[in-house]
Parts: sequence; structure tokens; C-alpha cells
Amino acid sequence: MTRRDGVLVGNGHVTLHEPTASKPNYRLDYVDETGRRRQPSVGRSPAAALERAKRIDAALSRRRGGDDERSLGDLLGEYLSTPVNRQRSPHGRLTGRTWQPNQFSSVTRDLRRAVKGLEDMAAWQVDRSVIDAMRTACGTPGQVTQMTGRVRGFLRWCEEQGALSAEQVGLLPATLAPVKRPRFSQPEPRSARPHQAPLQGRSELYVDEEDCPPRSEVLSLAAELGRAAPSWGELAVHTAVAAGPRQGEQFQLRANDIRPYGADDYDIHIDHQWSDTPGRRAAPKHRKRRVVPISPVTRDGYPLLQALLDRAEQARVEQAEGRNPEALLFPAPGGGMWWPSGLSSDLLVPAMKAAGWTFTMVHETRTLRNGTSKVVAVTQMDRTWHSLRHRFARDMIDYFEIKEGALMAIGGWATLEVIQARYYRTGAEHVEMARHALGREHPES
Repeated sequence: MTRRDGVLVGNGHVTLHEPTASKPNYRLDYVDETGRRRQPSVGRSPAAALERAKRIDAALSRRRGGDDERSLGDLLGEYLSTPVNRQRSPHGRLTGRTWQPNQFSSVTRDLRRAVKGLEDMAAWQVDRSVIDAMRTACGTPGQVTQMTGRVRGFLRWCEEQGALSAEQVGLLPATLAPVKRPRFSQPEPRSARPHQAPLQGRSELYVDEEDCPPRSEVLSLAAELGRAAPSWGELAVHTAVAAGPRQGEQFQLRANDIRPYGADDYDIHIDHQWSDTPGRRAAPKHRKRRVVPISPVTRDGYPLLQALLDRAEQARVEQAEGRNPEALLFPAPGGGMWWPSGLSSDLLVPAMKAAGWTFTMVHETRTLRNGTSKVVAVTQMDRTWHSLRHRFARDMIDYFEIKEGALMAIGGWATLEVIQARYYRTGAEHVEMARHALGREHPES
């Protein structure tokens, strides 16, 4: 705000104006509980003026904040009591959709972290400083952005319940929220992963050949993972490259998800992804199931279909013996489904490093189960397992010449617009148009 506009105090019910040449005292501007506008003069002491403004703002907040007895902890418990119809846009608008199990778990963790230490605070006491403390209860700038959206959704819900005033919620703008540093910054920030600068005319999200692991890295990873998990490691890499499942979709696949189509063909049916909720499964991303045809032999010459059929039969034998209760194609050592952190740290990252994939090391602070903090060395791979999905998409387009609609159907992307911007719109047609225009002969004037 400008000096002429004054400064909002506390929850925004009171505006404090500085002295001017014609009005030498500090002044307040607010609407009282009867609806009348008040503009009292409060002296020349800035400390006294601010203290009086805070007292008036707190009194108005109590009256306008709904149920005085409800605390942030009470409201958060009610907000997280169900995922049904809770999903909101980043700007706080209610979408009418339900949180998926993985998203519900993530939102729950984030908001509990945001409100930690503020559980007993009455809702009417929430001001800008409290909101900023909530949305910065994380470790990286990217997490601040994510946390800001989730705190905004929670505050909007509180307003709808009558627990917060519109002025309080307005302290966190729906767009262009003030940039804030995370309160729990890591000792060393993670560097951005290498990414080719896109050519003019391409989307920033465009994935080029240089953004995918080369064939040599794919094959070396398949060999290393095959040594680490002899029954299925090599197969896992070739499945990721030839069928494109997301990590959470691939590592929950069961033997019965490989199903015949016609006399000799087979498909992978992707009906779920892993989850940390009871049952360990949820709907795939975008809540869309899909069917992926299995290529008998991959571009790299790997016999994918026969390898999947053999592994499915082996998984059924393991199930009969009690070693793999769900007949998982890619089980953890104990026979159950992997947890993401264990899969990454115990299997995938060591195999990638052994295969020669590039990485950097950073030190980060982690909170242990006993509540203490410890600085640990963390490996950040320059390319992750998800990059195999990019390899899949580029191979489908550049080698098999598959069209957008077909790739969206078997790859599970949300819309044609997303897949076109990410993989198809190279911008080459614009360069060719310019080349043609500049190369043609112009009539003399």
C-alpha cells in the first residue's frame, strides 16, 4: 500500500495512517461493530498508535471471526476429516472434486506441519504473520509455493465455516502472494537438474532427445538393475521404456495385469497406482485407467512380451509358495509392494550410479523418528526413473511415428494439449516458413 492508503494492522480490520503536514497525529480508520466508520486521532507516538490499533483490530476480529471457541487445531481436524469435495484450485476456488488418496495424504502432512505450534491459537487471532509462518513451514522455495496454495485453500474453507473473516483470508492474496523464504532451509540447496534451453517456438516443457537418457544409459541401467534384482530388474527397465508406466503405476503391477488380446497379442492393464493409504492402491493419475499394447520385441531387441509372460508365471509360483502374496511383477525383497523411498534409496539410485548415470551430492537436514535432526548426504540424480517415461515418448514419436491421440491413450497424459506441448510441437515448421520466405525471389520495386 502507499503512504496515503495507510497500513493494515493485524487481521486487516484497522488501517493506521501516518501524520501529515495538515494532520500531525496518527489516525485510525475502521468500521465498528455497529457498522459505523470510525477515524479517531491517536496521538503522535507511533508505538502507542500501533498498540491501540492492534487492540481494536483484535476486538473486531473476535466479533467477526465466528465461533470464538474454535482454534486452528480444531478447524484443521475438521477440514482433514474427509477428502470428499475438498479439492481447490491454487487460487482457493472450490473445484467440487475429491482429493485422491495420495493427494489427501500429502495435504494432510503439509497442513499439520503448517499448523504445528499454532494448534491452540483462536481463529480470530490469525493475521499476516501467522499466515506467513504457516506457509513457510518447509525447507525449499518450491515447497513454499506448494504450501501457500494449501494454506490458502484451508483459509478459504475456514471463512466458509464462519471462523475467519474475509479480511483475514484476504491477507493471503489469491495471486502474486509475497515471496517468502522457507523457515527450515536446507544447509545446501539442491541445484536444478540439467535441462536443454528450448528452441524459440517450443514450450518450456518440451522434452527433446537431449532430455532423455541415451540408449547406452538405458541398457547399462538394465544390466545393473538385473544384477541387483535378478528375477525382474532388467525387465523393469525395458518395461518402463517400451510401455511408459509411471513409477507408481509400474511397481504395483500384478501377474493378472498382463492380459491376452486376441489370439497372440497381450496388453498391460494399468488400473491403479501405488498409494500410502490402506490397501496401498489408488486410481491412476488423472483417474483414468488405460491399456498398453505389449511389443513382442523392443527397439533395443529385448523380448519384452515373452519376458513379461515368464515373469507373470514366476510371480504366480511365488504367490502359491507364500513369498509374493499379490503376485507382484516387481516386488520388494519381503514380497510386498515397495515404498517409494525404499525403492529409490535401496535399489534404483545405487543401480543408476553403478550404471554411470550422473549425479550430485548435497547435505540436507532430516528429522529422525525420535524427533532429533541430523545432517545427511543425499544423492540427487541428474536424471530420475521418470526420465525413462520421456524415453518411451520420444521413441514412440521419433521411431514408431505414433500420433498424438494414440500416444495419449497408451501413455495416460491428461489432454492432447499437454502432450503436444511436451513432445510434438518442435517449432520446426516456423523455421521452415521463415527459411522459405527469406529464400524466395522478390520482384524489383
